[in-house]
Amino acid sequence: MAQFKRIAVIGAGLIGGSIVLAAARRGLAGSLACWSRSESSRSTLRSFNVAEVFDSAAECVKGADLVVVTTPVDTAEATFLAIAPFLAPGAVVTDAGSVKVAIQLAARRLPSLNPFIGAHPMAGGEKAGAAHASANLFENRVCFITPSGQDDPRALALVRIFWKELGSTLTETAAAQHDEIVAAISHLPHAAAAALILAVMDQPGFRLEAAGQGLRDATRIAAGEENLWVGILLANARHTAEGLRAVEHRAAQLRQAIEGQDATTLRRLLAEARIARQALDLNS
Repeated sequence: MAQFKRIAVIGAGLIGGSIVLAAARRGLAGSLACWSRSESSRSTLRSFNVAEVFDSAAECVKGADLVVVTTPVDTAEATFLAIAPFLAPGAVVTDAGSVKVAIQLAARRLPSLNPFIGAHPMAGGEKAGAAHASANLFENRVCFITPSGQDDPRALALVRIFWKELGSTLTETAAAQHDEIVAAISHLPHAAAAALILAVMDQPGFRLEAAGQGLRDATRIAAGEENLWVGILLANARHTAEGLRAVEHRAAQLRQAIEGQDATTLRRLLAEARIARQALDLNS
């Protein structure tokens, strides 16, 4: 039995398109609606043949009892303002943004009759757009739910049901703690991977045709779409900058050990790195 009358997805690219496909496969709503700023994505979404595709966000949200905003972090406030006059009274709004404090503040633009519950599925990828959407994207992936502490109990329950039904494993935390966590496990790695590939290409000995799998593995996420990541990194600037300072410190330790021919320190640092990296595989 459908949990929702109508679900509207605003900003349906990789994440939003995957929500549409996953919700359709699981029969979560009597009907589905979606909108994307990109004409190419709207064309792709129409080809899915599972949701009504709109040319405007305002038209898309009409009649929905659950609205999922998946637009970039730095456009969240503008998106909330655009849809606010057209939301059905009582419709619940959630999102999928990878920064939560900024979006929680932006959600104050929503009408008081439309409760907002922040969420963030850890299910992105370096390939953007609805063309890469998958109905299985959220299965067994962590999804953060970030209650404000003053939430409508019904809205919180519905958002929990929604993300769980998509296959996610739920973790609840405050928005500020969420931003600190994702800076460490997502935002810092992306920034560091970008710095690494730039540094590699700056080397006089760099030869593209000779690059192997190790370089590709170490820098894969740097291929992410820059416009999306500018918004994310700036919205979580303090935590990400702190992380980059830690990267600089660790890089300096390695450099000093190599310059000083200090095999003991170098071996210790490399062993710490190996053990830490192996722990990721053991926990997967």
